[in-house]
Amino acid sequence: MKLPSLTKQHQGEAYALGLSVIEAAFPLFAFFTVTALGAMHAYFYSLVVATGLLVFWVIVRKKTHELKRSHAYKDLAFTSLYITTVFSLVFLALQYTSPSHVMIILFLQVLFSYLFLGRQSEEKLDRPHLLGVVLMTMGAIIILFPADLKPNPGDFLALLAAITAPIANYYQKRARQKVSSETILMVRGLIALPFIYVLAITFEPSPSWLMIQEQFIWLFLTGFLVFVLAKLMWIEALHRMPITKLNAMFAFSPLLTIFLVYLVLNEIPSWIQLFGALPILIGSIFITQKLSSK
Repeated sequence: MKLPSLTKQHQGEAYALGLSVIEAAFPLFAFFTVTALGAMHAYFYSLVVATGLLVFWVIVRKKTHELKRSHAYKDLAFTSLYITTVFSLVFLALQYTSPSHVMIILFLQVLFSYLFLGRQSEEKLDRPHLLGVVLMTMGAIIILFPADLKPNPGDFLALLAAITAPIANYYQKRARQKVSSETILMVRGLIALPFIYVLAITFEPSPSWLMIQEQFIWLFLTGFLVFVLAKLMWIEALHRMPITKLNAMFAFSPLLTIFLVYLVLNEIPSWIQLFGALPILIGSIFITQKLSSK
């Protein structure tokens, strides 16, 4: 995946914009499959689609030789562990809360990227980022602890995913320096599939083949667009720009998710969602502006 007419930085920004649109639709795609099949089964069958496509692509592009690069094994293993954890938490969260809530909370990975990575030289942010951190934290508290003080377990699962995502991104970026993005995602899928399958058959009733067929379009869209195309773009963007800036460029994704959920599910955003999303998005703008001026 190469954009030869652009600089390395602009290539990363182009990838970021494209994947932001796809990622905005992801909670909606996954919502349908989770409702019909269960969280782990929905994740498993989406990952089957993605892994099959990736194995085919790696073979066609003759990149199987990258599997011999033993110096990449540690980063590939940690990448697989943390990405699998992130998506498991997201699919589980969709059993308890709305797709738009999940997307808004996932956007908090901008905050956690700073907290985990902001002190590293490459990812360092200037002092005015503090206002953005405060605003995003306020928005998170509003969403996680609404007026009735009855937190939704799905919101906290999504928060755990947002906390874990920057760690996954860190190891993805390291792995990309050693092997291609296709190899990273293929290895992730091959490692994750047996574990997700065991979790699915242990904790959820197995769906019938007819139920799986009825969800094929959503499984395919999640597997191909989200787990393959968007993740390839994500890793390539990570390879070209700081993690914190890439996360901050996701600012319009939660708003697009809210709009898509309204169009498809006729779900009107609650005042809690909007009131909490506002400081989160404004906070990310402060971070983005500082990053853009580096």
